[in-house]
Amino acid sequence: MSKLKFSERKSEEPAHAALAQGLRRLAATASVETLRQETVAVAVSLCGAERGYWVAAGETACIGDMTSVAVGDGMVVLEHAQTVDAALLDILATMASVALENAALRDQSAGLAFEQTLLHTLVDNIPFRIYAKDRESRFLFGNNRMARLAGVETPPQLIGKTDYDFFPAELAAKYFADEKQVMDSGQSLFDYEELVEDQDTGELGWTVTTKVLLRAEDGAVNGIVGIGYDVTQRKLMEERLRERTQALEVANARLEAEKEQQQILIRKLSDMQGQLLQSEKMASIGLLAAGVAHEINNPLAFISSNFGALERDAKDILKLISAFEGVEGLLPGDARAPVAFMKEDIGLDDIRQDLDALFIESREGLQRVKHIVQNLKDFSRPGGTEKELADLEQGLNSTLNVAWNEIKYKADVVKEYAGVPELYCLPSQINQVFLNLLINAAHAIEGKGTIVVRTGYDDKIVWVEIEDNGSGIAPEHLDHIFEPFFTTKPVGKGTGLGLSIVYGIVQGHQGTITVKSEVGKGTVFRVALPRT
Repeated sequence: MSKLKFSERKSEEPAHAALAQGLRRLAATASVETLRQETVAVAVSLCGAERGYWVAAGETACIGDMTSVAVGDGMVVLEHAQTVDAALLDILATMASVALENAALRDQSAGLAFEQTLLHTLVDNIPFRIYAKDRESRFLFGNNRMARLAGVETPPQLIGKTDYDFFPAELAAKYFADEKQVMDSGQSLFDYEELVEDQDTGELGWTVTTKVLLRAEDGAVNGIVGIGYDVTQRKLMEERLRERTQALEVANARLEAEKEQQQILIRKLSDMQGQLLQSEKMASIGLLAAGVAHEINNPLAFISSNFGALERDAKDILKLISAFEGVEGLLPGDARAPVAFMKEDIGLDDIRQDLDALFIESREGLQRVKHIVQNLKDFSRPGGTEKELADLEQGLNSTLNVAWNEIKYKADVVKEYAGVPELYCLPSQINQVFLNLLINAAHAIEGKGTIVVRTGYDDKIVWVEIEDNGSGIAPEHLDHIFEPFFTTKPVGKGTGLGLSIVYGIVQGHQGTITVKSEVGKGTVFRVALPRT
């Protein structure tokens, strides 16, 4: 970068003319940015440079054939200047620096004026009461809202006066005491509620007020600055809200009491409904069982009768064939050959061996059908409304046979019978208890498990336990499992009435039902019925 050198031109008049014209342009320019651009343009013209640009303080110009001129807080950089007149450039730099400083001051003054106008606009129109007071609590400043509260038309009417000039003495004394405390203690007051009287309307209201210290440049306390906003409507709404809340709490308590009564009625209704459903179900099963047993027993009777006659006749025919075989050797050869062929063709020897086995298996099948029908009749015991003497272990066996199709793929059944004595009960209802508990046990098992059916008794009770090693019941559900419609099964998989019906039947027999369960290990239901 070259240093400034004096020009050796013979005539300086064109340069002076260019400088004078440039200075006039600078004088006519107002903004800082435009002044910088004009300064660069004049320097380029004076020095015959290819181009020039402004570099701010702290920036680095590009290296090369350049000439630099310091102007104020920046620098003009010229590239490839043809002639450089240091005196003229010095004049340009001095005048441009002065113009830039004046422009900056103008910008600063304009900014301050704008800020002052903005501040006044905000203070006069903000929905807060803003004021300043001296050490004697005399008003130094107040905005429009403060003037309206004090009952005067314009803020200047507040200046030099105190709250005693505008408000009742008791309120003015309270304000004065608060402000004296702030100034004496040096501790500001933030967001506290105070009662005010609007001198414009004569109404009392509430204001949230903040009072902070007004300090001089040396830190001395000159007074206070206060900011307040009206919260009367909010207070009224809060009061109405409290009243409505209290009314709602009373109404809610009444509704809760009514809801509790409704829940009691619903539970009673659900129990009655469950019992009704159970009675109708058992009555339907009883009728169905009786009809099925009757329909099956009729054909079963003649099948059994015909089967006995068939077995007897078949054995007689075999005796006859054996008799014929005894004289078969007396037949001539040509007559004996067809008979031998026929015996071999029908497999007479196999028939003799299989026939007894077929009769035995058929008799067992008929017995199984009779046994199934009897189990169905024993399980349902239709029409029984009076208690009768019943064998609970026999009822368990009948129920297991009825539910076997539901259980056999899920669990092995282990019977631990103690030979309990008979007791008076409604057998069909007790069998329903066993059925519900057995089905629940099967459903609780994932994969293949074990169900233990256990009985026992003492001098007062006969008890039955049904235990499974399934998923168990969560502790938070144990207190609810006997409630109507409560179920932990997925939607559509259970009604929530099974255990409720069980509980109702056991209660109806003056018995008890208890449950022990552990998640992941299994569940034990124990039904205890009185012997008397």
